[in-house]
Amino acid sequence: MNPYLTYNEILEIIDAFNPATYSKTRNHLRGCVSRLSPYIARGVISLPVIRDRVLARHSKRDAQKFVQELAWREYFQKVYKAKGKKIFSDLRFTRTDWRNNEVLSAVLSAQTGIIAVDLQLAELMEHGYMHNHARMWTAMLSCNVAKTHWYNMSRFMYYHLLDGDLASNTLSWQWVAGTSVQKQYVANQELINGCSDTKQQHTYIDVPIDLINQGGTPSELVDHEPFSYKMLYPESDIISDVSHKTVFLYHPWSIDPLWRTEELGERIFVIEPRLFDLFPVSPRVLEHMLRLLKTHVPTVNIFVGNVETIPGITNATVFSVDHPATTHFIGHKDPTLELFPNITGYYPSFFKFWQACEESNDNAL
Repeated sequence: MNPYLTYNEILEIIDAFNPATYSKTRNHLRGCVSRLSPYIARGVISLPVIRDRVLARHSKRDAQKFVQELAWREYFQKVYKAKGKKIFSDLRFTRTDWRNNEVLSAVLSAQTGIIAVDLQLAELMEHGYMHNHARMWTAMLSCNVAKTHWYNMSRFMYYHLLDGDLASNTLSWQWVAGTSVQKQYVANQELINGCSDTKQQHTYIDVPIDLINQGGTPSELVDHEPFSYKMLYPESDIISDVSHKTVFLYHPWSIDPLWRTEELGERIFVIEPRLFDLFPVSPRVLEHMLRLLKTHVPTVNIFVGNVETIPGITNATVFSVDHPATTHFIGHKDPTLELFPNITGYYPSFFKFWQACEESNDNAL
């Protein structure tokens, strides 16, 4: 899918999407998936718009699994909002069996020995995309087979993902590792073969599921190295003093082409080193963000720096879209459009969150 489609072209793709086929085939690497995540993560298209357009053409029964998968993304955002920076350390449970906290060399070189995973890792590093199940398998091999702590592994994946979302990526790794729920995710070779086109045998995970994370580290997964990625920042545009002006602040998770378009003011896209030094993204991901800006908000200026250093910002009338990574932005924050805005607070598991959604008065399910 072209990641620089116009808003109307995105809507056409949503309208052509078949959620019933998605439900039946989504677990396979060649299954029917929407490929909308690079737009969703950057705020180009909202979750309720996607849901409502799908439900306008398909029954609730056919669409329920797809809506539930959209709800996973919203659930992770709500956890991030509730817990803040605590999501970047073990959220609920700790493990004592970690063998290292670096990045697996086999993952970096796409040579884990599991063909389906290695092909997907190559796709990730070449194009910035990875099927959701392959992300889970990579995390499983890293955390539960090699016993490598999830934190720097999650940073590695976030660095490469065009749809990189701090909450979804970080908390997915914690879910697999068993630090957000008290159960580790495991998959064996038989399961991976069934969800891919491989027929691989005699690997270190070609065993029954309950034996996957037992024993020592396979030779393929022994080596590891420090997380060494750095952020290569773009040049800032020249930003004049914005004192006494109206300013609309965009950020990497809010590139909404429809946001406050009828209002006049300075439009500034903020890339903050305080965040991107800690969670850098690849040149490909940065280019993706900037191309989305050019496509969807062509009048915006780019500012590289922490938001409070924008000249005159403390004396401006400031608007932005709320996000857990931008709580320090001053001014008015428009709420993020949500599937279930009436479901608030922290839920320790997606199951409990989904129960609350189903029991709510929201008629969108």
